[in-house]
Amino acid sequence: MTDTSTGGRFDPRFNPAFQPGYDPAVHESPPVVAERAPVPELVEHPLPPVAAAPVSGAMPAQLPDEATVPLARRFDPYLAALWALSVAFVAAGLLTVRYIADRMDRLNTTGGGSAFDYNLVLVYTIAAPLLVILGLATATATLFVLASRRR
Repeated sequence: MTDTSTGGRFDPRFNPAFQPGYDPAVHESPPVVAERAPVPELVEHPLPPVAAAPVSGAMPAQLPDEATVPLARRFDPYLAALWALSVAFVAAGLLTVRYIADRMDRLNTTGGGSAFDYNLVLVYTIAAPLLVILGLATATATLFVLASRRR
């Protein structure tokens, strides 16, 4: 890119062949770019290698210790609670749909009901699908968490 404040020179950070206004006949040699200082290593002292335990057939099989089990394979009580909550949401939504159907049958067969009964059925009619959707979304989110932990 040319800069009018520097007399039309190219930006020295980039190759002039890829900048507007470059003409190979006019600009034969690329401008000299100062070398960059070397980047220091981030890890100066790496960790020493861990020696592997010898394997023999005489050693008894031991259950893995809590610290040696990968994080993805440990029991997570929060994920179990989310699964239970998602099942509870879906069940509550389906039971609410059933309650709505029973309540509407009773209101229709008795020939009337109070305004509160109809408003309650209306609220349940709105809440039931939301509970089912919330339960399915919770189950899907926990599946994403489990999938992200898997290698």
